[in-house]
Amino acid sequence: MDKRSPLEQFLEFLRDKGLSPNTVDAYRRDLEQFLEFAQEALGRTDPLTYDRKEIRNYISALMSHGFKRKSVQRKLSALRRFYNFLQRRGLIEKNPATGIGPIKAEKILPQVIPEKKLQEMLDTWNPSSPLEKRDKALIELLYSSGLRASEITGLKPDDLDMKAGEVRVFGKGNKERILPLGSRAKGAITEYLEVRDSLKPRSDYIFVNKNGTKLGRRGLWLVIRKRFERLALLFNVHPHTLRHSFATHLLNRGADLRSIQELLGHSSIGTTQVYTHLSGEELKKIYRRTHPRATIS
Repeated sequence: MDKRSPLEQFLEFLRDKGLSPNTVDAYRRDLEQFLEFAQEALGRTDPLTYDRKEIRNYISALMSHGFKRKSVQRKLSALRRFYNFLQRRGLIEKNPATGIGPIKAEKILPQVIPEKKLQEMLDTWNPSSPLEKRDKALIELLYSSGLRASEITGLKPDDLDMKAGEVRVFGKGNKERILPLGSRAKGAITEYLEVRDSLKPRSDYIFVNKNGTKLGRRGLWLVIRKRFERLALLFNVHPHTLRHSFATHLLNRGADLRSIQELLGHSSIGTTQVYTHLSGEELKKIYRRTHPRATIS
């Protein structure tokens, strides 16, 4: 007879299935949280004795404590898999985590920088040092072309065609896209390339860090956050915020959804609709402009 706890048996099963240590650890944390809750609420420590009602109570408690729906759904999935394992081992007759409906995902509107605020920040920023010139080139390019973090950090000189005003990127699934390069972005990139050698680059990638090696995604996030905090007093801005802003500003100015889908490299237009939400004020403007009874003539 296996003397290990049901949880330890399950975690060993996951390791044998080839799941990464990080994934196994995530399962451990989620399940230990449930077991601690059940012990405090019920005074019982044996997970083999819990039923569906008690799991529902746990889910309700998570929601009432402000856990995001996506997080709650993940915890419920972990419980389903855990109890499915115990059922297959013959340790329980029924899986108490089945029959609990999926937690509907919250619709979280992406953060978008107001167009006027972003324009003012970029227009008044006159970088002097090589790193400042690099940072402005990064932000202008992210906003100009709507690139993902992985796409901009993966750029090499051959991917830029300054004469044609184009940038080539390889997105998800290694799909190639040729995107337009705005004149302001071209100017900022040109200024950066003129001083790039002073950073003593040891990498073929266009954007390098202060050590001359490739600027990674984490480094990019830190750059974006720092610059927006200092220059615009905007907090929690990240590379994807500029991608959201790129798409939303285009949509607000009349670009059609299909064109934005192509620019963003989305395989589904449904994804584009999530990224390119219209603000309430913009919807009001469209309503007032188009509905025959919206205004008094």
